[in-house]
Amino acid sequence: MKCSKCDNEASIRIAYSNIILCASHFVEWLEQRIERTVEKYKMLEGTRKLGIAVSGGKDSTTLLHVMKKIADKKGIEIFGINIDLGIDQGKSYSSKSTEIAVKNFEMLNVNYRIVNIAKEYGFTIDEAKENIHRPVCSTCGLSKRYVMNWIALEEGIDTIATGHNVNDNAQFISMGYLTGDVENLSRLRNVAPAENGLVKKIKPLFLTYEKETLTYALIKRIPFIIDSCPNTFRVGGRTQDAVRRNLEEMEDKIPGYMLNLVENFERKIRPALEEKYLKKEEVSKCKICGMPTSKGRDICSFCAIRIKMKKIKSVT
Repeated sequence: MKCSKCDNEASIRIAYSNIILCASHFVEWLEQRIERTVEKYKMLEGTRKLGIAVSGGKDSTTLLHVMKKIADKKGIEIFGINIDLGIDQGKSYSSKSTEIAVKNFEMLNVNYRIVNIAKEYGFTIDEAKENIHRPVCSTCGLSKRYVMNWIALEEGIDTIATGHNVNDNAQFISMGYLTGDVENLSRLRNVAPAENGLVKKIKPLFLTYEKETLTYALIKRIPFIIDSCPNTFRVGGRTQDAVRRNLEEMEDKIPGYMLNLVENFERKIRPALEEKYLKKEEVSKCKICGMPTSKGRDICSFCAIRIKMKKIKSVT
């Protein structure tokens, strides 16, 4: 089958756009699509230094390579961020992920910073999983957000980009509808402005499919870690897994289903939820680290975990 744009053999079909593309035209198409998303949602407005959070997976490595091209056109400096979370479980997952992230930073001549949370903060996610009474992904997400913001403030980064894709957003939205979690849905922003001591965050891949980032990474021979996080299959249980499978089945039956779900949420539903349910939070400063914390709390959630882990480790 021929490419829709040239006479070369097609390698990927974009069902929701009704086009088939060769490898080179797919790369061009995806880069342009991501750039249009960045422009449409004014993601880089006011940005001079852009931090890219790179875990080592296909989404974040693709994000790094595409955003480097976009940033270069605009004269924006790129800075790589990787966090070694200490997730091992016999697979050396975090150390492998960091190694791959560094390969990508060095391929592109990007300045970067690696933070090992065990060395910097005295605990790993594996240790927190065994000792902190909250879901491991919640602890991990909290830790990543804290460290990314801290690095951004130290390095003079205006904006942080993460590799959340359309599949991630569609699953979050569907779970929110199922559980009626309107407060969390109202906070689902693909462009979160800088406020209350938090750096601006953007999701340039929020309209890009997981399959597309994988195809891009394979065509461009971008190094990425193939293994999934060892905690992935222990989180969310049957309900979340069923929602994910249902979304994939609907996508097969109705091409563009997830994309429409996410776009309509962004354009129509989120603004209404935000108006009704998103309360402007009053914040205080953590008395330990100085980072933002909820009003009425002396210590931020991350420092609370650090203190608890330090106490546990001191008696073991």
